[in-house]
Amino acid sequence: MRKIHFIIRGSLAAAVRWEWITGNPAETARIPGLPTPDPDPPSSQEAAALVNAAWDEGADWGTLVWLLLVTGVRRAELLALRWSDVDFESAKLFVRRNHVRVTGKSIEKDTKTHRTRRLSLDDATVELLSEHRQRYEARCREVGVEPVSSSYLFSYSPANDRPCDPSGITHRYGRMCERLGIDSHPHALRHYSATELLSAGVDLRTVAGRLGHGGGATTLRVYTAWIDNSDRRADNILSGRLRRPNANGR
Repeated sequence: MRKIHFIIRGSLAAAVRWEWITGNPAETARIPGLPTPDPDPPSSQEAAALVNAAWDEGADWGTLVWLLLVTGVRRAELLALRWSDVDFESAKLFVRRNHVRVTGKSIEKDTKTHRTRRLSLDDATVELLSEHRQRYEARCREVGVEPVSSSYLFSYSPANDRPCDPSGITHRYGRMCERLGIDSHPHALRHYSATELLSAGVDLRTVAGRLGHGGGATTLRVYTAWIDNSDRRADNILSGRLRRPNANGR
């Protein structure tokens, strides 16, 4: 309903500019409020169990789950990653596109904000991606093809010339969670990344940038509870650096 109202309001606004009508009735229409976001990220213990279980299934799958946890990228963004998006020297990951399935066809399009974002990678993640690259190159040698930078990071093809199917990733993750008795889904790993950063005191703007939110407003709306926790901790830090005055103000 909100999307329909947005379209109608924009259309009528154009009609006002063209002097076809004298006012925009959609401006006074009541629209439903947005539902209150309620992210449910896995706990630290559950996240560790998920990573360990993923590695038990294979190094490639373990690397995929690890990257979702530490970067907070969307599933569609992860599957669209190519080796050209990984800069090992500067330890950066460039998120440039989405991979989705529409009516049975694979489609690549811009990110949700239509902008490329650059994510810093820690040493452990760089090492895991380096090992992942070595496995990719080894498979290429086995099938007699040259490794190329345009190949996808994650693929079921030996040459990584096509990305994994999004629904296949979701189903595999779901089966793994079911075996572990953990109620989770791939997008929850994005929530985990965001809430861990906010709880650790990372500023809102940095977290919003890593998540690919257009601005801090979306991050603030979705993760209010964790921001409140960080704010209380910040206040405790500040007050802890001061001496409480006595009753005489001394």
